[in-house]
Amino acid sequence: MLDEATVRFALERHLRRELGNEVGIDGFERKSSGFSWITYSFVARAVGGISRKLILRVGPPKGLFAPYSVLPQVHALQSLSGTGVPVPELVSFDPDGSDLGCPFFVCEHVEGDVPVPWAGSRLSEEHRRDIAGQFIAILGELHKLDWREMELASLHAESGERDEVRAIAGWCTSLARPTARYYPLLDWGGRWLLDNCPLPPRRTIVHGDYRIGNFLERERRITAILDWELVHLGDPHEDLAWALMPTFNGRSRKLYGVLERDEVIDHYQRASGIEISAKSLAYYEAFALYQAAAIQMRAVRAFEVDHFNDMRMAVMASQMASIVRAFDRALEAAA
Repeated sequence: MLDEATVRFALERHLRRELGNEVGIDGFERKSSGFSWITYSFVARAVGGISRKLILRVGPPKGLFAPYSVLPQVHALQSLSGTGVPVPELVSFDPDGSDLGCPFFVCEHVEGDVPVPWAGSRLSEEHRRDIAGQFIAILGELHKLDWREMELASLHAESGERDEVRAIAGWCTSLARPTARYYPLLDWGGRWLLDNCPLPPRRTIVHGDYRIGNFLERERRITAILDWELVHLGDPHEDLAWALMPTFNGRSRKLYGVLERDEVIDHYQRASGIEISAKSLAYYEAFALYQAAAIQMRAVRAFEVDHFNDMRMAVMASQMASIVRAFDRALEAAA
């Protein structure tokens, strides 16, 4: 694990060089207990007493998706600034990890709380409907953006390989890494997904982890969409299928426990101008479960093979049986 004092010292040195003046750090505190990037909050105090509340995100050497690149998240924050998709303002980044030994970036702190999907019942239904409506409207805005003139255009495969197929192939490669567990259905299912990937209605920016819990809300308004580490170019059905997974909705079949599937699709189509294909959505719902399985297995490998000392990752293996069963059913529905 990263030593907090070392991180703080390296960050202070980095900010002094990047911001061009003496910078002190106050209130340095680790915020997240996530499975991937590590998040710290702090106040940067510059000469003259000017202070800025900032966020540091670090890709640890033995994290869930190691080795890390900051560039997808950096390009997302650069590209989406000033659009209808609210994101934190990028301050600085180190893609090579020369200052800290691993890549990181710094962005502005955005006020708001992260909603916990399984605790949504504590909020009124009206509150959740407001947030769910904004959540879908923002996804529609994201998928309407023309990425060709943005920094995110660098994610496009110049080789001619379809971007969405390349993304799926990445998860297949991830699942092919050896662990103590083997699931033949995942091998077969991965090949089926590659062979049957539908053409997208429009190639869009895909968040990759668009779900309840990956945004900030304040006073019933979404203030920022977070966690862009899996951003890529692909089929907009992928984000919609991921958002609809019961896992991210307190085990409910409704988005945030309030919006029926047909309501979500109708709202999304009006927000994005993209017509949803039932067949493509079924395909990406199967893919969502395949991706969930790959993430679980990466966690198991991080603990058992790479010795990442986080017992939560060891526990994740217990969820595999239910995910594989659900994937089997989803494949049948998509075929």
